[in-house]
Amino acid sequence: MKTITAHYLRLPAILRLIIIVLTVLFLFGTMMHYIEPGNYRTVFDGIYWAVVTAATVGYGDLVPKTLIGKVMTILLIFSGTTFITYFFSQMATYTVKRQNALMKGDMDYQKSGHIVVVGWNERTKTLIEKINEDTPDQHVVLIDRTINKNPFQNSNVHYIHGKSYEDQTLEKANVQFAKIVFITANNQVSEEQSDMDSILTLIAVIGMSPVAKTIVEILTSAQVENAKRAGATEIIHTSTIVSSALFKRMD
Repeated sequence: MKTITAHYLRLPAILRLIIIVLTVLFLFGTMMHYIEPGNYRTVFDGIYWAVVTAATVGYGDLVPKTLIGKVMTILLIFSGTTFITYFFSQMATYTVKRQNALMKGDMDYQKSGHIVVVGWNERTKTLIEKINEDTPDQHVVLIDRTINKNPFQNSNVHYIHGKSYEDQTLEKANVQFAKIVFITANNQVSEEQSDMDSILTLIAVIGMSPVAKTIVEILTSAQVENAKRAGATEIIHTSTIVSSALFKRMD
């Protein structure tokens, strides 16, 4: 009994409330079936009456005829209506809180086979838009700590707010079941600091998901080898790419 109670208390509040409402309706319906078996021929008839009565619909197709049955109806109207009203108010509150958490990046991502993109900038914006355009069914998880809400609210992009090198943030992004992880450079700090953060994130990602393909953007030549040692699948050396492009412009 203690084990069942412990498991019940661990359930989300909204799920506990659903269990209470269903239990009340089932008990009242079952009791009504045994109180008036000729009127409520089956337990289902009793439960149907309980639902209709508690919801204050009152079709009138099943009406108690005995004194005890009428007392049961009064008790159900007082208790059941209170539970159902509270249930719907809690459902509305839960929905609003869930939507806010989803928008602000506080909700865990629970699916697998997704693409994780670390860092919000123009490059990641273009990358995510390209993914959505080419593979609209592909889910993307964006990790960043500089923005306050999901910049892609009407798409398959799930936002996680937090530091990308912390296990808690990576667990919320479900990195261990990700297909690809893109780690982009942070242009808001120095190049050295950006590379240190990227490599630290890379180490944390590989430690949590050694099978995921990791693509990391490195700004300084000195950290390219460290990124290789850390186990990056692919390294994008931005400075080299930009320098090559500028040099080609001279031809």
